[in-house]
Amino acid sequence: EGLAGADRVTDHEEWKFFDTARINVSGGDGGNGCVAFRREKCEARGGPNGGRGGRGGNVVLRCNSGLNTLAPLRQKVHIRAIKGRNGIGHGKDGAHGKDMYIDVPPGTLVRDLKTQKLAGELREHGQELLVARGGRGGRGNKAFMTDRNTAPKLAERGEPGAQRWLNVELRLLADVGFLGVPNAGKSTLLAAASAARPKIANYPFTTIVPNLGVCDLGDEGAGLVMCDIPGLIEGASSGAGLGPAFLRHVQRCKVLLHVVDGTSEDPIGDFEAINKELAQYDELLSSKPQVVVLNKIDVSEVQEKQDELMAKLKEAAGHSRVLAISAATTERVKELMGRLKKFVDAQPKELDLPPATEIDLSLHALDNDSDDFEIVTDPAYPGQFRIKGAYIEQVAIMTHWEYPEAVDRFGRILDAIGISDAMQQVGAQDGDLVMVGEYDFEFAPGMTNVYIPPELLEKDASMDGVDVDEPEQTEWRPFLSGGYLDEDEEELLGFGDEDDWDLLDSTETNMFQGDEVFDGQFDEEFDEFDEFDEQFDFDKEEEVWTS
Repeated sequence: EGLAGADRVTDHEEWKFFDTARINVSGGDGGNGCVAFRREKCEARGGPNGGRGGRGGNVVLRCNSGLNTLAPLRQKVHIRAIKGRNGIGHGKDGAHGKDMYIDVPPGTLVRDLKTQKLAGELREHGQELLVARGGRGGRGNKAFMTDRNTAPKLAERGEPGAQRWLNVELRLLADVGFLGVPNAGKSTLLAAASAARPKIANYPFTTIVPNLGVCDLGDEGAGLVMCDIPGLIEGASSGAGLGPAFLRHVQRCKVLLHVVDGTSEDPIGDFEAINKELAQYDELLSSKPQVVVLNKIDVSEVQEKQDELMAKLKEAAGHSRVLAISAATTERVKELMGRLKKFVDAQPKELDLPPATEIDLSLHALDNDSDDFEIVTDPAYPGQFRIKGAYIEQVAIMTHWEYPEAVDRFGRILDAIGISDAMQQVGAQDGDLVMVGEYDFEFAPGMTNVYIPPELLEKDASMDGVDVDEPEQTEWRPFLSGGYLDEDEEELLGFGDEDDWDLLDSTETNMFQGDEVFDGQFDEEFDEFDEFDEQFDFDKEEEVWTS
């Protein structure tokens, strides 16, 4: 029975109210780019056509006016969007990841848990706030084609989605906020003036969670939103009681309704003590306009000293906005709501401006300035340098280290944004260890910074002891067999002797029996040609036709 009773308490509606939550949001990772080439019949050298990866899904908080608690965020702390699909060949890009929407009630403030900077506030129904952007899809090799490199063999990995812890805080939006000591009749007044049904009992701290109610008493008090919070006691600004945990809900209220218990031993002292606690908690909250009501005038003891208490309350409050009512019998409650409506409408609207945002959660890591980097070194570890920077670390994550051209591109990026020059200025030398995020490589000034992943090194080490049979390469010859190189090789190699060259230079003529001798025939023909040449002058470059 004890366990069953505990379950009933836990399942009670009041225990399901949560006005703060801490959630971990993660955008979907982007899809990887693809390295592919067009291969079709009759299409030689079709070129690269690797598609781009899809964008990862975003995590978005959406305002829903039908909610008044952050209980759903307590039930699901880790929220992650869907990742994008990888790109494929034929120039096809991957599909985008689906966005994840989380509904929150109006008045929700979102802060970064690490820095406590305000990211935004959701007030109106349907308003959205992007808190974790999905990663950008990696580009395929088609995107890297240039006039000089028409067949690139590199692609990008998808950008990881943003991941962070958020502090979500609820501040209920109401026109009138109730204040007072415990058991002063605040919840009874809320039930009498609206359709809200808060828990009402004759003991202190009956209300343990804020309650909202809307007053609709005709044209005079229509649309007046009221917020009832747990009672305040002396020392509340230091953390005593339940009220300090919920004072944020009345910080947005335009008017504070201070309910004074007429049956208390010292009603004026309670009134002054609550105002003192407000001033110590928040000066802006204590400066808000107040309306004071003396409750429980239906009790005979309070009726006897009503005039005296009203005079003292006006003197302590410093204004005349004091009214005696009875929440239990609803005496003068409608009159109070009418006056409150007019007083709320008379307040300037500039008091409820949304707070200025201090951090933008919708930015990519690549949106940061590329020049914003830092080189960290420790004298205890000479020759080791670590490069810190959101932009360069994200580029290292998206680099496909298995492709040599991608490694060359990473080295060019280091040179382009000035990291290589900055490394030399801090004393980095050739062969020093450079670390960027989880990757490390040797520093090579003026050259590509080569990095080989550990898994590839292990693969190469495992292949060192394996003999690979390579085909024998036959020496090129004019004729493989039966040619002149085989028959006359010795004669050709020995032609450099002096006797052979003397044979060519010899002027002796060896005549054999039966040879014909032409004597004088050529001399006569040349004489005729000389006579013909004297008649015409020919340039060396001109052509002459002879038959």
